[in-house]
Amino acid sequence: MKASRIHLLDLGWLGGDCGWFLPGAAGGAMTYSNRDPKRDWIEIPVTAALVEHPDGNILFDTGIALDAMETHEKGLMEAFPITKISGENSIEKQLRAIDLAPGDVSFVVISHLHLDHAGQVRPFMDEKVPVIVQKRELQSALSMLWQGKGGAYDMSDLMPLRGPNLTPISDNYFEIVDGVAVEFTGGHTAGHQVMHVETRNGNFYTFTGDYMHLPREYEIEAKGWLLSDADEWHSYIRKLKVMERARKARIVISHDPEFWSKYPRAPKFLE
Repeated sequence: MKASRIHLLDLGWLGGDCGWFLPGAAGGAMTYSNRDPKRDWIEIPVTAALVEHPDGNILFDTGIALDAMETHEKGLMEAFPITKISGENSIEKQLRAIDLAPGDVSFVVISHLHLDHAGQVRPFMDEKVPVIVQKRELQSALSMLWQGKGGAYDMSDLMPLRGPNLTPISDNYFEIVDGVAVEFTGGHTAGHQVMHVETRNGNFYTFTGDYMHLPREYEIEAKGWLLSDADEWHSYIRKLKVMERARKARIVISHDPEFWSKYPRAPKFLE
């Protein structure tokens, strides 16, 4: 049995310099012939996906803490400020729109542990829902924070992950239930993973997390400053394009500025 429905959750908006996402001249970097490039500020949605499956509900990512502007490290929030958020963007409220509560979620997958993907994980830890993260992602995030080099990690997002239901995996590819699998990509962070979903209607979707932030990255096959390992990133991009072509997969870029003009908000759904 494959997935029946996929609900897309609206968890607010962030802003940031284009250079975080796009490289070189595409991101506003100086070149020999242009020492005064145009710099762009981009606002991006924060999203999550809830997959309904006969064997359980699977949530991909949990968004950003609603009070992150007050609770998170100041320099981090200067670089990636929340530009739009309210109580309507809480994970509980978004789940309620599809008649679910955190305890109705069977598994949570975290693409990586940056502030806008792991920020509302606490309700699921409290409900003892297995939270699946790459082991190397957890190790890297903690190591960076302990060295005072947290970047887009914040300790307030990682502390709630302490508990017996945290499930670190070392698999490059792990099928959770029939037709729903996570795959290690690295590239953006040391332990980044994406999620592939096949529906009972025969459709395929790949949810990219932050492997890509903008469709332009997919087009030019390059990424900006938010790149941890260039070899990993470039090794996966062509594979992703083969999957898209071979399976007619829909590549769902979670932070696409045009996301909500392309996809339906919950309680509407993809099939």
